[in-house]
Amino acid sequence: MIRIFLPTALLASCLGLVATGASADCESDLVQLEAAFKAPNLSPQAKTALEAAKAAAVAALKKDDDKACHKAVAEGLAKAGMTMQ
Repeated sequence: MIRIFLPTALLASCLGLVATGASADCESDLVQLEAAFKAPNLSPQAKTALEAAKAAAVAALKKDDDKACHKAVAEGLAKAGMTMQ
């Protein structure tokens, strides 16, 4: 019984890591976006661009669309005069 349980538990944990890996990139992009809001001397235009990017990125995150999330954050940061790290 234990011999069957251990490989099954290991497989389940590996599958869990793979399933959560898809949203990890979008979440790290959103962390960068949130950090951009804390930049000193943020112009109103830059703030508007960041807010629009945040809305688009959160919508993409809800759809599990990592590529669209990354694109939204990158474009928002570029419009605000910042770069992704």
